[in-house]
Amino acid sequence: MDFLCRFGHDWSMQVEVTPEETAVLIRWRKRSDNHVLVRMKAEAILYASEGVGIGIIAKMVERAERTVQEWLAEWWATRMCSVLTGHAGNQDAAEPARAQKEELKTILVRPSSPAGVRAEFWDVPAIRDVVKTLSDAEHQSDSSYRLLLRFCGLSFKLPDPFDGHRDEKAVTRRMAWATTQVKALLDQGWEVYAVGEVRLEHEAWTRRVQPPKGQRTRPSVDRRRTSQSFFGALSLTSKKVKLYPIEGNRNTWQTILALERLQRETETEKIAVVLDNARFHHAKALTALHEPGQPLERIMPIHLPPYAPDHNPVEHVRNAAKNNIANIQHETPEETFGAFASYIAGRTFDYDFEHLPPRETRNDFVS
Repeated sequence: MDFLCRFGHDWSMQVEVTPEETAVLIRWRKRSDNHVLVRMKAEAILYASEGVGIGIIAKMVERAERTVQEWLAEWWATRMCSVLTGHAGNQDAAEPARAQKEELKTILVRPSSPAGVRAEFWDVPAIRDVVKTLSDAEHQSDSSYRLLLRFCGLSFKLPDPFDGHRDEKAVTRRMAWATTQVKALLDQGWEVYAVGEVRLEHEAWTRRVQPPKGQRTRPSVDRRRTSQSFFGALSLTSKKVKLYPIEGNRNTWQTILALERLQRETETEKIAVVLDNARFHHAKALTALHEPGQPLERIMPIHLPPYAPDHNPVEHVRNAAKNNIANIQHETPEETFGAFASYIAGRTFDYDFEHLPPRETRNDFVS
């Protein structure tokens, strides 16, 4: 079947371009440092949006009519993504200038919509093409492009409430039950904790090295990472958090050690802990310890629904602490982990299952 017929277009089709897309295409067409094919595609789409015929457009951009038709069909399918194209040449990217950062941010923050940029557009290869088009430079590692998103206050991370496996009706039912259960226990004088684990990473910053005479300066990045996990328990009574470092990986054994310490440090006789549905929280080695006569008999576990970390108050404590230290580069791992612990230890958090901070998702690239 003909490529163009698959998209339902004929030789006289007129493409639709939003005002925002028009402004970006005009800038790309005018930039002399852009790849020539980007300028041609931008020009062809702008002409087609004004109803100019395929034959005339083909003469203006000096390409075959079929080629122009394919460009327009691709525009219908992938919008802005179809204009940017990979090409030869590789230059190490210096830090973008202020104007380039602002232009990049203007493009990236545009929300996805049927008439705009598709959600799938914002992957690393696509952002690499955008940066190449705007600044004629390329970064060597994918993490550099992820860092550009951070500079713009954006993220690749899929927001927790939109997990593909999440059953909203089941989450609502389970949370109604858990909230009622927790409220009843608090009324009876129990100490209730919302608990969870968190993992932090420390990575050295990018630095430039002095090259031999006559060679270009190339950025050198220390990619060695140091991590530290913590077990946190937010008291729904005192609104304070007990934070325990975890040795090694998060697992059933480390959870048992943390719960034993939490039990020792809690004066109230009866304790309830609200946990997420991590697999190691359901291990028989842990659940058996809550039976009468066992080491954790004072603790009653309450499990949250699957794929619903946003309903756990301690997760919001973790997010607040991470956001507080995210843009501060500490020299040593100990300073990074200490800053995280100090932020939590010095505050009270007025969170419970009925009063949680709203989740910010407007800058996440999801549909």
